[in-house]
Amino acid sequence: MSALRFLLRMRKGRQSPLRISLVQSPSVSSDDEALLWCSDPARVLHLPADQGMIIGRLFSRETFSAIEEMTAAEAAKLIDSGGAALIKDYWGAYVAVHQSDAVGGYSITRAPSGFLPCYQVETRTHHIWASDLHTLSAAGIAVSKVDWERLYEHLQWPDVRRRHSCIDGVSELAPGSARAVSGDAPKDQMLWEPWAFTHPDVAIDPDHAVTRLRDTVFASVGALASDYQNIIVGVSGGLDSSIVCAALTRGRHRFSCLTMATTDASGDERRYAASVAAVAGVPLAAHQYAVDNIDLSRSSAVHLPRPVGRPFLQELDRAYAAEICKTGADAIFTGNGGDNVFCFLHSAAPVVDRFRQERGLKPAWNTLLDMCRVTQCDIPTMARAAFKLSRIRPSLVASEPDLTLLNAARAVLAQSAPLTPYMDRVAGRFPGKLAHVRLLQRIQNFVEGQDRTTFPPMFPVLLAQPIVETCLRISSWQWCEGGINRSVARRAFGGFLPRQVVHRTSKAGPDSVTAAAFESGRPKLRELLLDGLLRQNRIIDAMAVEQALSSARTSRDQLLYRILDLADAEAWARSRSAGSSDSALGR
Repeated sequence: MSALRFLLRMRKGRQSPLRISLVQSPSVSSDDEALLWCSDPARVLHLPADQGMIIGRLFSRETFSAIEEMTAAEAAKLIDSGGAALIKDYWGAYVAVHQSDAVGGYSITRAPSGFLPCYQVETRTHHIWASDLHTLSAAGIAVSKVDWERLYEHLQWPDVRRRHSCIDGVSELAPGSARAVSGDAPKDQMLWEPWAFTHPDVAIDPDHAVTRLRDTVFASVGALASDYQNIIVGVSGGLDSSIVCAALTRGRHRFSCLTMATTDASGDERRYAASVAAVAGVPLAAHQYAVDNIDLSRSSAVHLPRPVGRPFLQELDRAYAAEICKTGADAIFTGNGGDNVFCFLHSAAPVVDRFRQERGLKPAWNTLLDMCRVTQCDIPTMARAAFKLSRIRPSLVASEPDLTLLNAARAVLAQSAPLTPYMDRVAGRFPGKLAHVRLLQRIQNFVEGQDRTTFPPMFPVLLAQPIVETCLRISSWQWCEGGINRSVARRAFGGFLPRQVVHRTSKAGPDSVTAAAFESGRPKLRELLLDGLLRQNRIIDAMAVEQALSSARTSRDQLLYRILDLADAEAWARSRSAGSSDSALGR
């Protein structure tokens, strides 16, 4: 079972009523004004009276049950709201196309979770939306031309996902937004923003936070799992993926676990993963990273419109593919983004938040002590940091570009629009909530997962809309209560997990694999970067790259990660150039 894919082709001009023809292939063209191809037609919910369609899966906000049809009244509410009712009354993994009486045309609305991608292409005659590059290519749309300006920008701000991708002409509809299309130019509107859930007026009572979080996670993960019969959970041995297992166990869903281990002890989490699988009563498959199998000339993000791959992900994909072949798994669930959604902070921001929220020195002092324990920082240092942070105006805080190993002589771009413009409205926000929202933005590049044409759907389920909204409503200082990170989550699920996992505050990763791949791959990296497209297009500082590759110190510091990111960008760009036989139909 492969992930859901779709292509929607709308002829420019008004469509009312919104008659959309379902076709058997993304390459089919006809004189119809509106065509939809979906890899699983059963995943298309038709609105009454040709008012539109919802692609993907929709769940009720109240009951968490799947929505199989909409009444005329429910559809009318959706249309009258311009799509806002979808965000307010439902949640899920969907892209909807529906009439919009307000603009005399139609709107495309995407779920806030971003679980179902939605890329946009404009041609002379059509507006086109699709789930992935492969589907666009199958429809005859050129997706091989690298936008070097956008790629340079991406490498300067790798944590900020932009509306425009690194492929020329391919942009993205933001999660939680709607694009209204009429005779005039399309207009985008954010229908969901995190700030609606961060004000103290909507904060969850501290006495209820643990129960509310637990109930929401159990209900959300259970709803997402209801469509699948055999799930693989990527288990790291840490808290977040273990919570996913606890939710699946509570819902009595069939699943197995997969964990990855390095050959040395630094990244071997098998004993923790085994304890989680044992409590759940499910099988655990343990795979080892094999450095020799990592090909630095191949990007693990070749199927995506941005180079966001990592070398070790090749081995993770290999392990998933092997287990899917062995077990017939029809979905992958992960705990990716758990640190982000559970507000894992290393700053004085929660101290400032509590002082402002509770207007007292004693509560703020307690949080200061908690953050000292979390960060292993002394009291005077934390106090100074809190005082300094309390005097900074958030509206003046901007991220600086990372020009490491980049060609600084290249013209500096004004930043293009971020995919989710949350930071346009930061004035007056509590610093802890501001940091929490930034964490959520930074995970956006890692929501899509594997190639949708060959892998089953992958869900970082902790990023489901109800879970994110619940976590945003929990005060930042509660997440560090007791001097331990992600405190609310630990208390919420402590009774469902092995004790040794609940009390872990850090875990190992594939750092040794990454370092070994870098060290053994120095000759390949030299060839890739010094004789490649990034150098030809003035993206990198070739002299600085050569010096870094020649230094023995590089394998022992953070610079190796920057070099590997550049190598992934090079491999990604070469893969796009290799696919330049795509036609430019309609463009």
